[in-house]
Amino acid sequence: MVKALEQNLIHRCRQGDPDSFGHLIKLYRKQLYGYLFRLLGNTVHAEEAMQETLIKVWKGIKKYNEEQKFASWLFTIAHNCAMDFLRIKKHDSQVTEEDPDNLPGYENPARQIEKEELKIMIAKTVETLPVQQKEVFLLRIEGDFSFKEIAQIMGSPLNTVLSHMNYAVKKIRKRVMYESL
Repeated sequence: MVKALEQNLIHRCRQGDPDSFGHLIKLYRKQLYGYLFRLLGNTVHAEEAMQETLIKVWKGIKKYNEEQKFASWLFTIAHNCAMDFLRIKKHDSQVTEEDPDNLPGYENPARQIEKEELKIMIAKTVETLPVQQKEVFLLRIEGDFSFKEIAQIMGSPLNTVLSHMNYAVKKIRKRVMYESL
């Protein structure tokens, strides 16, 4: 169902329908913004990279190869925009505690505090990871991409991507275990 909707929206976008583009991007907005936010570290940088990504997607939608998964193509463009942004702008390495995924719901207050502390600890640890480890981790967690898709997005060999993820998880696990003592 989603795939058919996505294909229909892509077809209409290629014909120049801006409303269809809005609906198409809405399918991925939360994942895409979450990925950029966590990779770049704050809302201003993430919003700039998001805007640049959307402009490039709109301008390049006619060149999109429908044999490729749309999400992979979209996140490849986002990856390239983020990497350009990191190269051009001085990256503010402060970790913000903003969370674009903060959806309120009732939960035991003590458990909710523990979960929030863990999320903050993981976010801070992710911020300290080397860029490639950080990116692989975020594409996997935020983008829900397979490692093969991540390798394609980053233009890296699959084994390199797996290695980056392995190192990232080990560092995060070590930090969480250390902080929990």
